[in-house]
Amino acid sequence: MGIFAWIILLALSAAVATAGQFLFFSKDRKPTDLDWVYMASGALLGSFTGHAWYPGVEPVIDGLSALPALPAAVIGAILFELVYRRVLRPRQAIEA
Repeated sequence: MGIFAWIILLALSAAVATAGQFLFFSKDRKPTDLDWVYMASGALLGSFTGHAWYPGVEPVIDGLSALPALPAAVIGAILFELVYRRVLRPRQAIEA
C-alpha cells in the first residue's frame, strides 16, 4: 500500500465517523464528547483489516482493495462505538 492508499483510509475513517456522529448522535452529544474518535479508530482498523483479509479484490487503488475496505470500515466503526458505549462510558460515569 502506498501513501495515497493510507490517505484514502484516513479520509474514509473521518467520513464514516462524521456521518455517524451527525446521523445518530447529534441530539445527545455534548461539546466534550469524543465519540467520533472511537468511530474513526474503528473505521480505520476495520478498513485496513478488510483490505488485508481480501487482497487483490478489484478495484485496487494504490495497492488498496477498495471494495472490501468500505463495508469493513462501517462494521469496525459500529463495533468500536458499541464497546465504547457498553464498557468505557459507564466506567467514566462511575468515576465522575
